[in-house]
Amino acid sequence: MNSAAKGCIVSLVAIAGAGCSASEFSLSSQLHITQVGVLLLSCILLLAAHGLNQLRRRAIAQRQEALELLGQQEHRYRTLVEKLHVVTWEMSYPSLRFVYASPHAEDLLGFPASDWLQPDFLANHLHPEDHRRVLSSLREYALAKQQQSFDFRLCRQSGDCVWVRAIINRVSSEEYEAASLHGLLIDIQEQKLAEQALRSSEQKFASVFHNCPDTIVLAEANEGRFLSVNRTFEEQFGITMADAVGHTATELGIWVNPGTGPGLLSLLLTKTKNNIELEFRRADGSRFTGLLSARSVSIDNQPVLVTVLRDISALKHTQEQLRLSEQKFSRAFHASPDGLLISRASDGMLLDVNEGFTRITGYTREQAIGTSTLALRIWRDDDDRKRMVETLRREGRVRDMLSQVTTTTGSVRQVEICTEAITINNQECMLSIARDVTERLEMENSLRQAATVFENTNEGVIITDSESRIAAVNRAFSRITGIPAHEAVGQPIERLATYAEDQNIVSQAWEAIKTHGQWQGESWSRRANGELYAAWSNVSQVVNVDGSLSHLVAVFSDITPLKHTQARLDHQAHHDPLTGLPNRTLFEARLREALNSLAMNQTDQLGALLFIDLDRFKQINDSLGHPVGDSLLQLVSQRLCSVLREIDTVARHGGDEFIVLLPNLHTDVDAAAIADKLLGVFRTPFLCASHEFFVSASIGISLFPTDADDVNSLIKHADAAMYQAKNQGRNRYAFYTSDLTVNAHQRLEMENDMRRGLERGEFILYYQPKVMCDGGKLNGAEALVRWNHPQQGLIEPDRFIPLAEDTGLIVDLGRSILHSTCAQLAEWRDQGFLLPRVAINVSGTQLIGNQLVSDIRLALTEHGLTASQLELEITEDFVMNQNREAITLLDLFKSMGIHLSIDDFGTGYSSLAYLKELPLDTLKIDRSFVAGLPENHHDAAISQTIIVLAHNLGMNVIAEGVETTAQRDILQAQGCDSIQGYLISPPLSASAFATTFLSRAPSHQPSQSV
Repeated sequence: MNSAAKGCIVSLVAIAGAGCSASEFSLSSQLHITQVGVLLLSCILLLAAHGLNQLRRRAIAQRQEALELLGQQEHRYRTLVEKLHVVTWEMSYPSLRFVYASPHAEDLLGFPASDWLQPDFLANHLHPEDHRRVLSSLREYALAKQQQSFDFRLCRQSGDCVWVRAIINRVSSEEYEAASLHGLLIDIQEQKLAEQALRSSEQKFASVFHNCPDTIVLAEANEGRFLSVNRTFEEQFGITMADAVGHTATELGIWVNPGTGPGLLSLLLTKTKNNIELEFRRADGSRFTGLLSARSVSIDNQPVLVTVLRDISALKHTQEQLRLSEQKFSRAFHASPDGLLISRASDGMLLDVNEGFTRITGYTREQAIGTSTLALRIWRDDDDRKRMVETLRREGRVRDMLSQVTTTTGSVRQVEICTEAITINNQECMLSIARDVTERLEMENSLRQAATVFENTNEGVIITDSESRIAAVNRAFSRITGIPAHEAVGQPIERLATYAEDQNIVSQAWEAIKTHGQWQGESWSRRANGELYAAWSNVSQVVNVDGSLSHLVAVFSDITPLKHTQARLDHQAHHDPLTGLPNRTLFEARLREALNSLAMNQTDQLGALLFIDLDRFKQINDSLGHPVGDSLLQLVSQRLCSVLREIDTVARHGGDEFIVLLPNLHTDVDAAAIADKLLGVFRTPFLCASHEFFVSASIGISLFPTDADDVNSLIKHADAAMYQAKNQGRNRYAFYTSDLTVNAHQRLEMENDMRRGLERGEFILYYQPKVMCDGGKLNGAEALVRWNHPQQGLIEPDRFIPLAEDTGLIVDLGRSILHSTCAQLAEWRDQGFLLPRVAINVSGTQLIGNQLVSDIRLALTEHGLTASQLELEITEDFVMNQNREAITLLDLFKSMGIHLSIDDFGTGYSSLAYLKELPLDTLKIDRSFVAGLPENHHDAAISQTIIVLAHNLGMNVIAEGVETTAQRDILQAQGCDSIQGYLISPPLSASAFATTFLSRAPSHQPSQSV
């Protein structure tokens, strides 16, 4: 007990004692003792309460210190989490509602972190394809104890989606019997894009590798064991890839000659070999001849032989057929009873003659060869040869030209000459057939003198005797039927009936003659040469006085031209006048017939409608003119018809569009195979008006009755599929799906948005600088258009420029870009900046007519600018395919002082002879060649060639797409004048470009303090 307690007790005892007498104390000693105990107990309790109070205050202080420490730690943790470039989060379970999201949540999706705490935020912003999978996975992981992760897509506020990776931990509380999830969201968009690009690259390689029409084999360079083969190899040799990989060609037994493999491998390892002709054996034992080419490359640091094999068996067969044909021609040439001669068109020198020529003229083969017909004085009238040559050049051939020739004895013979143009050793020559018709003409002349009227009538006349044998015919008979009179006379009239196409008409005619003594009507017969002709005939009996038959008289006229005129009119009504293909009317009739046939027969077969559109045909038509475009359409129609079946129909739908009807197909694979054949006809160039074009096509396919059972819907669906093929990169086909109808509406909606956007000024310009390679001085800028869409935000040009070109909006868009560029230059000038030369891209459509000239002059005048401050960038394809009007337009721009450059140089098919005549100032190397620098030696060689070519032609060179210092250094070493690309700067807004790259004129420089 401490001193205070003791003092308290003594005091209490003293007070108690003062209040009692002595007697009371002595009498009540027991009671006194009890009161003291109570007092003592009270004191003890007071002391205990005091101690407990001290302990409670000490515990409260310690708890307060712990809470402050915990708060500091929580603050440090939260600060650390919020500085991470990931989104940390926590959500309740099972509601799956975010209860916390770090501030970086707004950077990820564009929504502030507070929006993340709203109910169903996650469910509302999941990509539709990932919605069910993500919610199911979260509920599944809420029951798991281990950390989990998975990838999915979230929709941003801007409308696009981003790939994220969720790392999830489960937190549970036994006290409240609830669980929660927390974890991280990591932006993996770039990783996904890289993966998709890798898959796309692998798919492209596989597509080219397996769809190549030639056999391709990848083999180890050392032993020649196959690493991979394409499908063409499997089809050609009948050996599957699984059986081929790991074996050599010798082990597979494909060499016809034993020992070919090792020797060939040693040869290929030393140097590249091309077009080695070898014999090969297939798995079934059959053989073929092939051209083998091989090159050694490195794949994964391992030497690999890339071998390409082309089957030339058909070519070898054709060569043999040509040899046999030449042999047959030679035998026929010298065995012909008519005179045959081959002479040079320019001077008539004889290159070869046959024995028939010798019989007619008397000149031996030795006397004739090497001497001209004029020198031999064969022609009685030298003008006959001139007439023959002129007819040949005008009509392409000479038929039955009557002439007189002089023999070695001086006599004159009448000959009929037929001549064809041929080429021998690149020289224009003539093959002439001379038939001696002297006796025939003499006979015809005597008949003509005997019966002038009979012979000069245009109708054919046949006179028979009483026994129905032909007694006489006129010349018109021979002209119409092709049967000479001497062959017809004496023959029974029934023999002519054998030439009739319809024997029923012959029977009807004979019955009418026997019954009524006369018959007239129309019939079709064949001439002696097999040609079909139509005739209107009138046959009458001539009887004797006693009524017996004296003879028959048949008069007939050739009405074939009339029939042809009728057929031509019918053809014109149902065919395209340019290509001769069925027009839309005839095509739709045949399509309806095919649909009705399927509906009536109810078979498992189907049909297909192919909609074909030529890629970039409008550029050819606009630049070179409609005659060249029409010629190209005619060539295209011929090629399309050459690969189709007889039951198929190809029609011109209009412009550069064709439609094809494919009835009686088994599956859609058949339609795809025919589409592949149609695409194949565009792989070889078209030659039109001395221009060589590489034209591709896009094909849309709709199936019936699967996709539709009416004409309009099928055509509309195929058209939508065709646009899908164009959007996928052109030069391909696409089948119709229901989604394409939605895409067509979206395309139409974007076109309407573009029209409204042009009216509202939604298209804005960004500027990318061009700098000199030597010193980095600013050398101009390029104006690049962007679409600031009110709902979709900033849209890149690759999404709307193709649509603008297809719809013709590119003209209005180009005018807007021109005026915006000039307005910006004027604004910079007024702000005191030194003005750069600004380049704008010009579409080929804008260069048709003089509207662009008027627009440029108006824009320059309105903003007070000079033409030298403007540069026009024109694509290489247009420059190489322009007409004279476009060249005149370029000369006009040059005379105005406008700088001209050719954009994307190297991607087209430039003619150097044509290029040097164009008024160009700059060649712009396409970014596709810059991207491979400096590692790709092919790209380096191309860029060097372009630079040397441009400098030799007096032009400057600028390279676009420069992104690394290594690219800049090699271009500078090659002599490139300027560069443009992200190494210098991405495209900037006008204000950012001015702040970063423009300098002020001396008069606007701020004054310096002295």
